[in-house]
This record gives sequence, C-alpha cells and structure tokens, in this order.
Amino acid sequence: MSAAAFAGIYPAFPTPTTDTGLVDEHALRALLRFLLASGVSGLVPVGGTGEFTALSPKARMRAVEITVEESAGRVPVIAGVLSPGYAEAVEMGNAFRQAGVQALLVLAPFYVRPTQEAIRSYFSAYRNDVDLPVLFYDIPGKTAVVTASSTVIEMARDGSIVGMKACNTDMHHFNQIMTSVAPGFSALSGEDTLFPFHMAMGACGGILATATIMPHYWLRMLATANAGDIRKAVEMQQVLVPFLDAVFSETNPGPLKDALSILGLPSGKALRPLSEPSARTRERLVTEIAALRARGVIQPLGSIERLVS
Repeated sequence: MSAAAFAGIYPAFPTPTTDTGLVDEHALRALLRFLLASGVSGLVPVGGTGEFTALSPKARMRAVEITVEESAGRVPVIAGVLSPGYAEAVEMGNAFRQAGVQALLVLAPFYVRPTQEAIRSYFSAYRNDVDLPVLFYDIPGKTAVVTASSTVIEMARDGSIVGMKACNTDMHHFNQIMTSVAPGFSALSGEDTLFPFHMAMGACGGILATATIMPHYWLRMLATANAGDIRKAVEMQQVLVPFLDAVFSETNPGPLKDALSILGLPSGKALRPLSEPSARTRERLVTEIAALRARGVIQPLGSIERLVS
C-alpha cells in the first residue's frame, strides 16, 4: 500500500445546523467527539456533505474552527473548498489555513467549463497562493467538469496536488491515475459504493459520508483491505448496499442527517436548495439502520448530552 501522507478513513460529515441555518455548535461537538473516539484517521468539514455551498462564509469558518478545536492536533483536518471562482477559493483556503487545518480538499472550477490546461493552471496557482497541501476533489457528476486522468497525473507530478478524493465512477479513469502516480500520492476513495474496488487499485483509504455513522465498520473494512483480503472487504461492503441505496436515494446530506437523527444525534435539516427527504426515504432508513444495528455494523452513538458533558 501507499505510504501516503493522508491515509485511512476520513468521515465527510454533515454540518449540524439550526432552523435558521446557523451552525449547531453543541451538536457538531458531539458528532466530532463520537468520531474521534471511534479512531477515525482524520476529519473533513464543510465538503459537499458538509454543505459548503449552502452555508454562509461565516458559518463555514465556524464549522472549521470547531473541528480544529475538537481535533486538537490528534488527527488531520482536511477542509473542503467548493467555490466556483478562484478568488473566493483562495480567500476561503487561506482563512481555513489560519484556522489550523492540515490540508484542503479543492473542487475543480465549475460552471465555466475550463479546459484541461486551465484546470492544471488553476491548481498550480492555488498551491502557490495557499500554503497548504491540496487534495483534488474529482466529482464530475456534480461539477459537470471531467478532468482527464492525464491532467490529474500531471498535477500530481508537478506538486500542485498531494492526493485526491476520487468520486469519478469510471474505474478505468482511476486505474490510469494509479498506474502513473508516485507511491506517496494520497488517493482516497470518495464513493462509499466503490471503496473496496478503489482499494484494490491502490487507494490508501477513503473520504466517506457514511463513515460518519459507522466509522468502526469502515475502519475494519480498511484494515481488511490493507491486509490483502479484498474479497472479504467486498463482502463487507456488500452488507451495506441496501442502506447505501437508501441513504443516497436522495441528494446527500438530507438522508444522512435523517440517519443521524434516527441514531440519536439530530443535526438539523438539509439547507436550501435541498429539501427534506421524503417519508418513504425515512422509512427505508429506519428499516436498514435497524438491520445493520442487529448485525452489529452500526454501534450506538450515544446522546449529545453525554458526548459534550
């Protein structure tokens, strides 16, 4: 396996919010303490699951500040930067750096549909203007920007990026990258549904949304894959398929916030433009969570009061 600087299981967690869209600091601290006690490898605030694009800049900063405070240097904090424009992305990145994060997860610029050379130039300049390691957030299903494998490889070679969150479901694309990057490249799966397959191709871990509610299980799956038993890791992931189908049946993080509420850690509703998940989705979540709890896959989270007391 890679000797990557950022490896392991990094929960991409929702930002608990109040009815007015402010950060619910009490609930966020409870969630972070649960994750840290579970032994996760690092934390990823205000990414897509953390609703970067829906939060105000002030709320983004507060969520990152609290994450850094609770982490207290025990694990790396990789803050998401999902701004469509360069100036705002640099401003947010430098603010997060000053707050104490260890790295940034930076989205390819979207809406303007840049060329491959423009993407390379963007990340090269970004690395110079924000003095932190950068992981490339490759999620063409959301950005509608397909970054060629050759572009990712070149950005890794010139030092613009130290790793990536791989959410492109084209496995050949990922395989092309992994056959060409250096061993220290931090390739992290960003797809809960593809994690063991990414591991088989050389990933060193994952930035995963459902690791928020079942970190122990994902850590066990990582250890199984790292031990070379990919078949067993696939079998472990297949246990989750009915739940994954439910939690991703509507746009994340709405159903994931509902799942947290079902497990005893309310985190508010998804922010506009997302809407509250349907009653049918919630019914599916209740059913699948009960099934996973019966199998010992999901462990009790406890209560906010206990976690922040």
